[in-house]
Amino acid sequence: MTLREAIVSDASSVFLSTNDFAETVTYYPNTYFGEAVKPSRSIVAVVFREQVQSLDEEAGTVTPLFHVHVKNNAATGVASDELDLGGDQIEMSVRDGQAVEKRTITRIVTQDHSMLVLECR
Repeated sequence: MTLREAIVSDASSVFLSTNDFAETVTYYPNTYFGEAVKPSRSIVAVVFREQVQSLDEEAGTVTPLFHVHVKNNAATGVASDELDLGGDQIEMSVRDGQAVEKRTITRIVTQDHSMLVLECR
């Protein structure tokens, strides 16, 4: 097994295990006017919640920021080449135990062949 294969295997079996760190969220690809509706899908993700980032220091406006770690794969996660930043959304609970809400994917924080870290607001 190569190092790359070992990293991909570890990402799937350890970090994205719903018995350990991960949870199931719903990914909603953006559909533009006139396009066929793209179906949503359940994926496994590790969600880091409530990282607060200031938008306007003078006004004191802040918004919650989430980092969502998903498999870089169109069938079992989200592929980096399918993302529509600012259009695609992930539905997750804002806090453990609360109702789910859709959050917009605003950027790719980091990526490699096995994982994506997505910023959601």
